[in-house]
Amino acid sequence: MSTTAYTSKFKHLPATAAGIVLCAAMQSSFAFGLDEVYSPNAEYGEVSLELAHARSFDGNPAKDGAKVGELTLEAGVSPRVVLAVSGEYSADPGNAMQLDAQQIEGRYQFFEPGEQWLDLGALMSYSFSKQTGTPDALEVKLLLQKDVGKFTHTANIGFSQNVGTFPNLTDEADYSFIWSTRYRYSESFQPGFEIQSDLGTGSQTGYFNQQEHYMGPSIQGKLFGHLKYQVAYLFGVSDVAAQQALRLNLEYEMHF
Repeated sequence: MSTTAYTSKFKHLPATAAGIVLCAAMQSSFAFGLDEVYSPNAEYGEVSLELAHARSFDGNPAKDGAKVGELTLEAGVSPRVVLAVSGEYSADPGNAMQLDAQQIEGRYQFFEPGEQWLDLGALMSYSFSKQTGTPDALEVKLLLQKDVGKFTHTANIGFSQNVGTFPNLTDEADYSFIWSTRYRYSESFQPGFEIQSDLGTGSQTGYFNQQEHYMGPSIQGKLFGHLKYQVAYLFGVSDVAAQQALRLNLEYEMHF
């Protein structure tokens, strides 16, 4: 083989290698996650068992079939305070489910519903990691809600911060934004629209396509007097998001 041909054959190797590395980095950076839409209002005397589950759908195997979920037991221990314990699980595309963390959570309602122009609450949770080499996490959310006629608008704005014995992983908080609008057609059927955005760390703020953004239709309501549900089928609208995602919440409630 001539020197010219040999050089021509291998001159594209650096670019090819860089492309492979970039692709691998993009695939490994996919961190799927959808969350429940939280109301700021507590329900005193209510005890509930809740299952939350979400799954991604995508033509790219690196984004298809990711799963996240949570099994939660919660109780309204006062007119303004809800406490909960839960187990969090996940599965990366192509992998089996695993228990990620055990979590304790508290929610606080600042005002009586409708007392102020805007219903306001706060959520704080701490997740104890069950995976070796993974830090614990602290999450804080501001919960906002406003009824306008038969429409209810809810926003959850928050951040999570890695904590514990992994200081190299605690540099930047991860921010999130959730919006839900629903039409209260009846107790059992309330159609609406939902936005879920993982805004990433502070250094990603302003870079839309480096963040996971989803939006799409949703329905929620209460069946048989005890079973609450939330279902949303969302579409990825940023580069790193999956093409589609399904979110399901089922909550069976009792009162004491």
